[in-house]
Amino acid sequence: MSRAIVLGASLFCVILAALFFFLGSSLPPSFLFVFVAGIASSSLLYIFFGWMKPIYQMVSLIKGCQAGMEGLHAQLMTGFPKQKDSPIAQIAMTMRGLFHLVDELRGDLTREKNEKEAILESLGEGVVAVDENFIVTYVNFVGSKILDVPKRLLLGQKFVSDKNRQHELVFQKCMDLLQQCQKHHTILTDSIELGLNKKNYFDIVAVPKWHNTGAILVLQDKSSQHKILEMGKEFVANASHELKTPITIIKGFAETLQEIKDIPPDMLSEIIEKIVRNSHRMEKLVKNLLTLADLENVCISPFQHCDILPLLENCAQDVQAIYQDVHVDIEKQEDPISAAADASILELAIMNLLDNAAKYSKPPVKISIKAFTEAEEVVLHISDNGIGIPPQDVEHIFEKFYTVNKAHSRRLGGAGLGLSLVKTIIDKHQGTLQVHSTLGVGTMFTIRLPLAAKEC
Repeated sequence: MSRAIVLGASLFCVILAALFFFLGSSLPPSFLFVFVAGIASSSLLYIFFGWMKPIYQMVSLIKGCQAGMEGLHAQLMTGFPKQKDSPIAQIAMTMRGLFHLVDELRGDLTREKNEKEAILESLGEGVVAVDENFIVTYVNFVGSKILDVPKRLLLGQKFVSDKNRQHELVFQKCMDLLQQCQKHHTILTDSIELGLNKKNYFDIVAVPKWHNTGAILVLQDKSSQHKILEMGKEFVANASHELKTPITIIKGFAETLQEIKDIPPDMLSEIIEKIVRNSHRMEKLVKNLLTLADLENVCISPFQHCDILPLLENCAQDVQAIYQDVHVDIEKQEDPISAAADASILELAIMNLLDNAAKYSKPPVKISIKAFTEAEEVVLHISDNGIGIPPQDVEHIFEKFYTVNKAHSRRLGGAGLGLSLVKTIIDKHQGTLQVHSTLGVGTMFTIRLPLAAKEC
């Protein structure tokens, strides 16, 4: 618009100058006055708009900076006066420097924000930030997962509880802490327990921001820690219970021997036999506990080549030597089978499975072992014709001290550690252990182990 005005005024002055040149002194004095006034006006307009152009550019520059338009200053500065001593040029240079400074600060703030968000996203705790009106300004992935609400539904929304949400109690507890921590300007903590069958435990920390600008929530899922504590308590209780029974029996019979001087030979033999049997039971329990502790806490790799077929034959012979009415049939492929394993502890796992098959089967006991390779794995099927495992117990049989029939297991000297030991051994070998059982028909355990690498 300003350029058009200047061009129009200049054109008008050119026309007047041409008329004055051709007509000469015949023009009236009034026309001469108009001519001079037009020349002066166009000159003033040209000077005025020449001075105003950089100012308009600086205004545009400031607006562009305010709107966050990257690179706008490079375009706007090209038309500024080249005379560095002029006031407008000095203002322009100052604005250029300020703009660069603001641009650098904005870049630093963006990088710092990205770094903080990356750190918060990597945390194992949930983090939720709200302003003074309880509007969610930030939430990390863990926080949205604990609250069971997607981030897009939390950001920009008010942090309120909803009865339709799964963790509505968590929302209500968090809201109470947010209100109280902002009201009293102090850090508050609380815990909450959720669930009926599968319990979840959460620790909640509310931290107020400075100058009453909101608060930060930190949500910590403590379910795994509580599970470990419960498992520890259960382990101690079960171990104490399993040890208490044989100790009580041994103590009782030892006191009987001490009090009764003349004991009939038959009674004496029976007492000694029970003391010895419970001593063996206690020794086996302690041995299994120590073995489990060693396997869980000690790294037993790297593994070596282990010939599976000789190992299976040795285990079968040992079981048949212990149980006279047990028949073990081994079905194997013609080619040698070699797994990446520790022969001693793998033999312990197989012996436990064969021992269980012999104990929990009615005579004549038939145990079948199949060994073959499949897809870079060694596969072992160990089947029996035993009493089977109820479906509701199958998923628990690998837990420590878990027994399907406690009375039957205690009578046979079992404490529920054998299958837990087997599972730990197979896991250490980076293998898998599966079970398929039918009541009254039998049980089959399937072991898969990594195939040993071929030697060059």
